[in-house]
Amino acid sequence: MTTPIVTPATSCTPNDELKTSVAHRFGKAAAHYDSNAHIQQRILDWSLRIDLPSYSQVMDLGCGTGRALTQLAGRHQHCVAVDIAQPMLNMAQDKHRQFHNISYHCADFDALAHAQPQISAPIDCVFSSMALQWSSDPLSALQSIADVLAPNGRALLTILVSPSFGTLRQAWSQIGRATAVNQFCSVSQWQQAASQAGFSGNYHIEVFVDAFADFSSMLHSIKDVGASSSSANTHSINKPASTILTKSDFAHAQQVFLALNGGQFSLDYHVVQCDLTRLAK
Repeated sequence: MTTPIVTPATSCTPNDELKTSVAHRFGKAAAHYDSNAHIQQRILDWSLRIDLPSYSQVMDLGCGTGRALTQLAGRHQHCVAVDIAQPMLNMAQDKHRQFHNISYHCADFDALAHAQPQISAPIDCVFSSMALQWSSDPLSALQSIADVLAPNGRALLTILVSPSFGTLRQAWSQIGRATAVNQFCSVSQWQQAASQAGFSGNYHIEVFVDAFADFSSMLHSIKDVGASSSSANTHSINKPASTILTKSDFAHAQQVFLALNGGQFSLDYHVVQCDLTRLAK
């Protein structure tokens, strides 16, 4: 058997500025992602607790460095690994060369149909953990998934939702830097989009808390896995002086955050697991 080859799709280099930024940030974080993504691993373990039947073809959407691939490729006949960041896919492939039932594809989550025929549809089950919050909007993401799913196909999606990082966002807002923290869609927005995209399903909400020794470590836990806001790159030489984060700004934000968060350096990750079935037309 030959080792699968990463197949770049045309949507791998999106024109959309936000998507380009997402791909760049996660690609840059790929080399050290596994050593920093502790809370992401906890959430992934929780996401995989459901006992899936054996499928002919599953997709790991937003596979990152491939942390779920060992389990998915070991259970199912063929696994399609998809990510928007090519360096993440390269890491995933390097780690899973012993598996010959995985194909790798660089594609925009919101335009999976454009990646065909490289991605062979229909897919029996789409799995995703902590990736779809970076889509343009819930409806785009779920319609894209519906496009590649078989009728009555399943989507098991764990998504970061509002009010995640709400206290941190409030602290930055009080010093005039609300855009330094990502704002996520609500559970109800995902539920409504699922209905519009032709899915029925169940939803389970869970909150994970990540605690830190100090404010700097807490902020780096977001930045070091590529999940910082595209507008939070305050040290860019291309930024005007008025947007550069000063030591005074940092100290002020830390003080406000501690006051809002009961004196604790911690982040709340609110996630929803959507167990969806694509309704046959």
